[in-house]
Amino acid sequence: MRWRRNKMKKDEVTTMLRSAVSNAAPDVLDNVLHACDHEKGKVIYMEKKKNRGFAAFAAVAAVFVLLIAGIFIAKNNGLGTSSNALAAVVSLDVNPSIELKVDKDEEVISATGLNADGKKVLEGMDLEDTDLDVAVNAIIGSMLKHGYLSEMQNSILLSVSGVEGYDANALETKLASEVNALLKDGAVLSQNVTDADDELVKKANEYGITVGKASLINEIVKNSKTHSFEQLAGLTINELNLISENAKLSGIKTEGKASAKSYIGKDAALSAALKAAGLTKDQVKNIEIELDYEHGVMVYEVEFDRSFDEYEYDIDAKTGAVVAYDNEINGKEVKFESSTKNDDAASKSYIGKDAALSAALKAAGLTKDQVKNIEVKLDNDDGVMVYEVEFDRGYDEYEYDINAKTGAIVAYDNEINGKDVKSAGNGGNKSTSAAKENVIGNAAAKSAALKHAGLTEAQATELKVELDRENGKLVYEVEFKSAGYEYDYEIDAEKGTIIKSDKELDD
Repeated sequence: MRWRRNKMKKDEVTTMLRSAVSNAAPDVLDNVLHACDHEKGKVIYMEKKKNRGFAAFAAVAAVFVLLIAGIFIAKNNGLGTSSNALAAVVSLDVNPSIELKVDKDEEVISATGLNADGKKVLEGMDLEDTDLDVAVNAIIGSMLKHGYLSEMQNSILLSVSGVEGYDANALETKLASEVNALLKDGAVLSQNVTDADDELVKKANEYGITVGKASLINEIVKNSKTHSFEQLAGLTINELNLISENAKLSGIKTEGKASAKSYIGKDAALSAALKAAGLTKDQVKNIEIELDYEHGVMVYEVEFDRSFDEYEYDIDAKTGAVVAYDNEINGKEVKFESSTKNDDAASKSYIGKDAALSAALKAAGLTKDQVKNIEVKLDNDDGVMVYEVEFDRGYDEYEYDINAKTGAIVAYDNEINGKDVKSAGNGGNKSTSAAKENVIGNAAAKSAALKHAGLTEAQATELKVELDRENGKLVYEVEFKSAGYEYDYEIDAEKGTIIKSDKELDD
């Protein structure tokens, strides 16, 4: 392929990136990059070789350096003539988030990086008045050059919003087709977000992401019982694509498969879970494994049975460590949750463990040197990300839920001088008020639990009843002790039925 700067035409700019993928020779990439950096303006030759899949993407990064010079020449020769009347907004998300405003002739009016990575991708580029497809190709080339798109992270989201009756569907289809052709081993998601409501736009602005990414997250949350918007906002498009692989996302078209090459794989995750359980593969059945995002990290959720025993493990998708498990063995529930989770992965907007501890200590009227056995962990409490903070002082025990974004007290449950002091605050925007819900009441919940246990209230000690939400459902949590046993119940707050019961020896 030969290119001369002084004879560059506008349509040649687009052709360069397209041909680069099919004609690229990865083994001469280093030479091409060297030439791009030091010998702009000279003729660059590249041998034509067979496409080698995603490895050929690297050639786009080489051509990208030359392409930018071509864009400037095209503009200086008067080939860019944007009408400047906004017709559509196109956004591209990988982890970089970039927004392009275009006119009815599909020429770029402006290009904006919405986050730090997006600004880095656009650095050194002036895409105003260039053809949209040229700009998109240049942006993808820059993402490849900077490593945002690779074999490990191969997903990109294209979102189009039309104004004044502009055919956003046609533009979405066209762009998706072009990017699919370019990223042969990539995964391309596309959608029309013309009808995005004000609430979605507000969320996008709040989290510093595009409306397109906000729309994708909303769809994932609708299909999930465990994820929240806040929890997913910091993930890359590839991570979002992986965790929504089996979900039916309305209005989102998908081509290609998200890469999981940066993770240990399902077989290794199963091996880690079996090792933790002390079992072998031929001893278990009903094996299920899928990638998900839990505890602030990507995990493999591994489930299997052995006779009447049930095992559920969350395995760190990168390290193979056991993050958590919830097993039922011989009729008893056995749980574990690691205290070494990555609580910063979910969102950079969280206050952090130190600030959460400070908020809890302030609420308790204590200082750090007055307490011991400090534990702080990030959790999703009914759709609100909170830091669960626990510490002791003498025989007193303190437990606080701190809103992970605001630092407000969501709830606390302290035992001071032998007395239980509780509060469900409004820092997490939760409502568990019985007056606002059609619930059976504490007395009825207590009676249901005691009846199930075959006990009278006089036979029970340390009886506690609390209204709470579990997975969006109101439940009464009932606890008591009797004759050397501890009893724990979850009672449906509306129906009064037993959801869960647990009886074990009182240690």
